[in-house]
Amino acid sequence: MSTSTFQTGTTNEGWRRAVHLEEVWGTVVILEVRGESLSVDVQSELAEVAKFLHQVDDWFSTYRIDTPISALRMGFADMAQMPEVIQKVLEQCNEIRELTGGAFDPWAVPGGVDPSGYVKGWAADVVADMLVERGFDNVSINAAGDLSCRGLQGPDQAWVIGIRHPLDDQAIIGSAELSNTSMATSGEYERGKHIVNPFTKDRQLNLVSATVVGPDGGLADALATALLIVGLDGVQWFQEFPDWSGFLVDVQTVHTFGPAFANLDAAI
Repeated sequence: MSTSTFQTGTTNEGWRRAVHLEEVWGTVVILEVRGESLSVDVQSELAEVAKFLHQVDDWFSTYRIDTPISALRMGFADMAQMPEVIQKVLEQCNEIRELTGGAFDPWAVPGGVDPSGYVKGWAADVVADMLVERGFDNVSINAAGDLSCRGLQGPDQAWVIGIRHPLDDQAIIGSAELSNTSMATSGEYERGKHIVNPFTKDRQLNLVSATVVGPDGGLADALATALLIVGLDGVQWFQEFPDWSGFLVDVQTVHTFGPAFANLDAAI
């Protein structure tokens, strides 16, 4: 049974805002739309789009035995029997595995293939685009650290998204301005040591946190996880994506690249 909350208000700039909080995937996904005015049925529109998040759970949850991905993991079904959406997601995951030289490898996790490191960012993108198609020009989706933004947060102002300090949950270590793009942050400060290094099979990482900004939320999500594993050596992957950006934190230093963080001054 899902639980949702709906809120409305006005920004400091006088725009209307509506926020829908949906409990799903063991977390809360925040859907927000803004504008000079909003349709009278904005609550029902947000609730309808939020249903897709539960469809994603029906496809990809590895915590339920009744999902197609669990059937694949347990050997009760093969790839040809998977829904088309799962086949496409796993094709994308395989391409990212090749791009990262195996640093991102959903097939290397215990228990069988698990594309969760791609799906959350991908789903945030899909939901954002669904809302745009329904007539909402200014959208922000926050899927527990994976952000997908469209349009603006206020008049002539891109969405300003803070990056949590990985060593201090009360502090923001940096920020980025997003418009029609996505941002994903990967780290172990909330869920503990849950990321398996596919090369060593242990849980040793080379960064404390990694944030990636780019136009593809699923790819950003996967690359952020892969950067945790290989550290600064992973910056080479972005030669193919010159417009992408990264914010990488090790124990003592912040490393940045790309236009999103070009003017950012940050330190531990």
